[in-house]
Amino acid sequence: MPLTYRIIEEFVTENRDIMMDKSLLRHDRYHILAGLRDRLQSSLKDYEEFESELTSLVMQRIEKADTYEELNECHVRAVIGIENFFLEENTVIDVHDLFRIVRDAITIRSMKLLEKEMERDGFGAPPVAYAWVGLGSEGRDEQTMLTDQDNMIIYGEPEHNDKTKESIDAYFLEFSNRAVEALHRVGFEKCKGGVMPSNEKWRGSMDGWKRRLEDRITYERGIFESLDVIILTDARFIYGERQLIDRLLKFFFEFLRDNRHVMKDFIKTAVLMPTALSFFNNFKVEKDGEYKDTFNIKLTGWAPLILSVRMLSINNGIFEVNTLKRIKLLREMNIIKQEMENDLIDAYLTFVRFRIMNQVNSRTEGNNLPGAANHINPEMLRPDEQERIRKAMKSVEALQKYIQEVLLFGQ
Repeated sequence: MPLTYRIIEEFVTENRDIMMDKSLLRHDRYHILAGLRDRLQSSLKDYEEFESELTSLVMQRIEKADTYEELNECHVRAVIGIENFFLEENTVIDVHDLFRIVRDAITIRSMKLLEKEMERDGFGAPPVAYAWVGLGSEGRDEQTMLTDQDNMIIYGEPEHNDKTKESIDAYFLEFSNRAVEALHRVGFEKCKGGVMPSNEKWRGSMDGWKRRLEDRITYERGIFESLDVIILTDARFIYGERQLIDRLLKFFFEFLRDNRHVMKDFIKTAVLMPTALSFFNNFKVEKDGEYKDTFNIKLTGWAPLILSVRMLSINNGIFEVNTLKRIKLLREMNIIKQEMENDLIDAYLTFVRFRIMNQVNSRTEGNNLPGAANHINPEMLRPDEQERIRKAMKSVEALQKYIQEVLLFGQ
């Protein structure tokens, strides 16, 4: 039974007439309320059993696993369990929360196993402190059924005479390459865009990271690209020495906001990302190819929302990474009005709910096309579903227009 307030709402609807009867005796009223109690107890019992199973999975199986194969089994089990939970509860934010709990635990255990491997194979313990950091949906705490690796690593500078910068860099090159393979073995697909520490741009010491950011933001050179700078704004600590990433992000956000021309370019990118709506509010679909007659809800709905909220937040000194929390903070600071806050939250939940349902359906139907989970044929939707997506995309366009007027002065 779903753990929602709908239990109470349905009970009141079913018993409204009898509850209005002022002639009921105390035992009649007792039996009515006892019925509500029984429904609540059943729902609460189901919830307690679910949480107990989750604790058992995380605390007993994941944290004590000795191999990556065991961790993969835990991941598969978790995905199935969370999918069933979503189909029962229909709540997006719980999906995000559950995957953060499970996948963070799997990542942390993988890192601990890897540290032992490095010592066993003669590389020794980490020569300096390091932080393993999540990026993308992992960083924003917005993961769904499908996941890939979006990570970076930052480590300290030499502290002892016997550890040179070159030897430390070599250690973490080996560590990073092994980490990417380990996470692949536990069920986290490799990032097609290369946002993994096996890629040198996502691996480095504190000084190396600072130089990388200065080169890109100040001089527009180096291995980092503008998109990489945007990706870094969603960084979230997962394992190791938290202070390292906290220090880097403090430097990064201050440096970014001081370079207004860079921020202006990022803001322009956000407001120019199109939705799938035409001028007459019809859906713009692909004309040919394997995704003919569909639109990509990720690229033409979810992504412009995520980027626009991100840029408006950073511009106003909000460094929270989660999109819904960013929206709430924008409202608390009176940067947006409550109506826009409600519309943006509804838009976010709409986009993610359809993406999750597509992921579930694609897996069930055996559709292995790489973008199948993000493509929607509007003709296959009910009229009310079409309207929900239209409303969500209109909310994104309203936010983009607001940002354009407030931050770009109508440009």
